[in-house]
Amino acid sequence: MEQFDVAIVGAGPGASVAAYILAQAGLSVVMFERGDAPGSKAMFGGVLYTTVLQRLFPDFHQEELCVERAVIEKRFSLLAKADEISVSFRYADYPPPYYNHSFTALRARFDRWLAGKAEEAGAVLITSTVVDEVLKKDDQIIGVRARREGGEVHANVVIAADGANSLLAQQAGLREELPLSVVLGVKEIVSLPREVIEDRFNLEGDQGTAIEYLGGEAVQGIMGAGFIYTNKDTISVGLGCPLHALKARKNTDVQPRDLLNAFKLHPCVRPLLRGTKPEEYSAHLIPELSPEHLPSLVTDGLLVIGGAAGIVNANPLFHEGTNMTMASGLLAAGAIIQAHKDGDFSARGLKPYEERLKQSFAWKDLQRSQKLTRAAEEVPEIFSKYPYDFAAITKKLFAVAADDADLQVSKRQLELDALDHFLSEVGVMSFVQNMTKLGKAFL
Repeated sequence: MEQFDVAIVGAGPGASVAAYILAQAGLSVVMFERGDAPGSKAMFGGVLYTTVLQRLFPDFHQEELCVERAVIEKRFSLLAKADEISVSFRYADYPPPYYNHSFTALRARFDRWLAGKAEEAGAVLITSTVVDEVLKKDDQIIGVRARREGGEVHANVVIAADGANSLLAQQAGLREELPLSVVLGVKEIVSLPREVIEDRFNLEGDQGTAIEYLGGEAVQGIMGAGFIYTNKDTISVGLGCPLHALKARKNTDVQPRDLLNAFKLHPCVRPLLRGTKPEEYSAHLIPELSPEHLPSLVTDGLLVIGGAAGIVNANPLFHEGTNMTMASGLLAAGAIIQAHKDGDFSARGLKPYEERLKQSFAWKDLQRSQKLTRAAEEVPEIFSKYPYDFAAITKKLFAVAADDADLQVSKRQLELDALDHFLSEVGVMSFVQNMTKLGKAFL
């Protein structure tokens, strides 16, 4: 039996940040990863916000395996059958090296790099190991039992970083097995020469682009979104949608890969992927927890971080989560260091972590994002109807058409045709009501 100050179950970004800080503070730390390497079983869209990372590793941008490209363009698009409406924000004057703290990344590389930093600081990483349960003594959690020889490990504090379906959080009594909202994510990484990517997406050097395709033909009219992110010499392309929305489709035989292939073949998407070579495919179920699902994030001898704490943001406007997870790891480490100084590993001694997390940007942004997601579920037209209607309206508005009675249809007539489509197909009252619902979610 081995004894550590802290045992961490999971080796994702939040876990590795916590392990790094704790090891630097002189605590003995062991980190368990069920995959053969950190990040081998992880999946995310591909944009990493680096405010927390920069605080710990100011030179991360110079590390070869850390990030891919700095995102200087964010584009939001609506796809109809053969049309696209998009709004693009492109800023080339963010100062280097951090630009807008937005970088594309690949989790298989990033997680391994970050866990390596924790190891360099003195943490012990054990891979290919499943942790089955927590160990208790008089209601105090005193360690974990791993599925390997000599797998009983004692620790003053256990950090549950084992994902949104956290078995450890359930065993610790911090949550029950709940019917969760589950998002299905499918993603493919395709390769393309670096110079072709830069030419095709109008980029220079390490500049990158992130494109979000909201509803419409990207996900065949159901709630969800597609995405394209540029890496150094690959492109991340994928989509995500709630599982219940997928099951509600009339054609329930469509598989996730079919949805992805249809998205890739859309007339407005296909040219961006022309000549690419498939390198990797992944699919992942992402459970979403609301704050009420986890009444407490700490108990005697254990605290919960990252996805296990419900910090998973699948909102297509931001697809933010990895930086939130790292923030939770940083705050957890700070609370554990203080608990170690005080010699108090009870729920009371670990409570400052929960208090600081709920005061942080991560928790506040997560609550707001979930509020917006719930509002969007009440307005299905955003995904199933409006992309097609707005494409039809703009086509009418900007059409150049001949008229038998004249040389060309007047701009005034085109404006009236577009207005007629809006009034007859969208409707003023229903549109205002739907936008009001969404607007309230932003308050």
